[in-house]
Amino acid sequence: MEKRTIRKGGRLGKGYSYVLETGEVTYSNDPSIPVGSNVYDSGVRKDIRKPKDRPTDDNANRVRRIIGDLIGIESPEYLMVKIREALKDTVVQIPTEGKFYTYVYRAKTPGIRYDLHPLIACTEVYGSGFTGINFHWGKYRKYTWEEIQTNLYEVDAGELEDLREIPYAKFLNS
Repeated sequence: MEKRTIRKGGRLGKGYSYVLETGEVTYSNDPSIPVGSNVYDSGVRKDIRKPKDRPTDDNANRVRRIIGDLIGIESPEYLMVKIREALKDTVVQIPTEGKFYTYVYRAKTPGIRYDLHPLIACTEVYGSGFTGINFHWGKYRKYTWEEIQTNLYEVDAGELEDLREIPYAKFLNS
């Protein structure tokens, strides 16, 4: 069972009770602090918990809700659409070395196996394309500009771990 320590706060004639571990208000006769609000998030009280004990802010992670919605039968194409929707505010045309990206790719070289939806860490950018380590393959691959079918969607480090859990890789033969 999760630990719950109830603390009291308030001012003369107005009071509230809150859960120390989460900041959730459980009782209040103060109209400015409603039940269900959070005393830490609203700035009513200073969060005295150590940073490692505070809950993480999933709102900053744009792909976290995709994981929460998975039921296990989604196609890689459907998942890629959802991922592109979630990442649409960080579209770039040219990658930056050291950053992470996902996109749709069609290999031009005949007879090779490739990943239609790569998730990569860019390692080098050059005139005709770029090189990156593809997390679905676990190895380096070269990508040319003409093979990239969509924009590049930049992924931050926290989102990278979540994307690695989403089964959206699709391996095809050219």
